[in-house]
Amino acid sequence: MVRREPGLLTPLPELLPWSETRLLIVAFNRYIDRLRVMISRQERFSADASHQLKTPLAVLKTQASVALASGDPRLWRESLEAMSGTLDSTILLTERLLQLATIKRKEQGEHAFPPVDLHEIVHNSCFSRLQQARSKAIDLGYEGEPSTVTIAGDGVLLSELCANLLDNAIRYTPQGGIVTVSLHRDGEAVLLDVEDSGPGIDDAQIQQALMPFHRLENVGDNPGAGLGLALVSDIARLHRSHPQLLRSETLGGLKVRLRFLTVGSE
Repeated sequence: MVRREPGLLTPLPELLPWSETRLLIVAFNRYIDRLRVMISRQERFSADASHQLKTPLAVLKTQASVALASGDPRLWRESLEAMSGTLDSTILLTERLLQLATIKRKEQGEHAFPPVDLHEIVHNSCFSRLQQARSKAIDLGYEGEPSTVTIAGDGVLLSELCANLLDNAIRYTPQGGIVTVSLHRDGEAVLLDVEDSGPGIDDAQIQQALMPFHRLENVGDNPGAGLGLALVSDIARLHRSHPQLLRSETLGGLKVRLRFLTVGSE
């Protein structure tokens, strides 16, 4: 038996004849592969998060320095208002980072989700965003199943998924636009669609849109850390789903589609 150094993640050689020992080695190597991928994701996430937090902290430092260097009370107030806005953005960014970290931890272990009512989650999410939509005169509509739609899932994370989809749609939809949410059965699954009358996403940018910290070009001057769709993608993956980014045929903007298996169909 060859001695291995702690932390060494290279696979074992599969040179033995086919036997129980070789089966064990194959299983071990597959586990090592998954472990390497998870560690790589964690390292990339930590580096990206550190970089993202440096920017607002540097802005806060500059805003405070401007106020301290001035003797004008009006400038002090302007600086404090600017710092308040920067802090709001930093708090939102930190919350999103903590949510992503929570999802990463859940991905590393086995999990059996309880049954939850997706209809109730989506309906409540739409209701909670009505005021946000009205502030931009956006017509937020819900076309859903009239009865319970049960899937296996984490209710809190699915609520975050819906919240991020709606926040993203409302943010990029212009004043007086339309955002429509629909939930419909599709055989043994259910389809969740969120579509808007915003600028949409170019085909060349679809993959980048699902990456953490990536800000899309040509979608208007909207603040954000580029974490909304990345969170949606990570939460969907935990629930054996994946967001499809499509062009809305009815509204002309972006349509995000997710497909979830209903309880009893797995």
